Amino acid sequence: MAYDRYIAICFPLYYTVIMNRKVCTNITVVLWVGNLMLSTIPMVSKPLVFCGENKVDHFVCELIAILKLACGDVSFYKTTIFVLGFFTLLLPLVFIVVSYICIIYSVLKIRSGSGRSRAFSTCVSHITVVIIFYGTIITMFMAPSNTFSSANKYIAIFYGGAAPSINPLIYSLRNKDVKEAFKKLLKTF
Repeated sequence: MAYDRYIAICFPLYYTVIMNRKVCTNITVVLWVGNLMLSTIPMVSKPLVFCGENKVDHFVCELIAILKLACGDVSFYKTTIFVLGFFTLLLPLVFIVVSYICIIYSVLKIRSGSGRSRAFSTCVSHITVVIIFYGTIITMFMAPSNTFSSANKYIAIFYGGAAPSINPLIYSLRNKDVKEAFKKLLKTF
């Protein structure tokens, strides 16, 4: 989405040429296959050994919760999660930040205030969702290995449930009718 915004704002006349169906499909396939490979190969290469009561103390079947059930040394998996987090979390986040730096630079060159405002409003909703999603998921997966706690299950609910639920609300607030209805609702309180 950051790349899409970058092309739309920095190269608006070339948008349909650059962001064609083939490019979108290639980006999607590379991301899905890459993340699938990065997350499954290390776990398949060295299977976990479980013992005792196999009850997951979590709301979803997160890898971190499963590691708590394993017998023996799980330092390999904790290190793997941290290293993979670099490729699946921090690298895309850096890409998003760089895209938005380029967008801000391009928007600041727009002479009209209304044009700048419109371009920034296009990006604010996406930046909000990115901050909510990446902030919570990085807290969970990139934290030092000794901080895997029961708080992770609440963080998982936030990035897995709250962020996607908030997303439509954030994007709908760009609609004038929804903004007016929201202002009326706030005035009643």
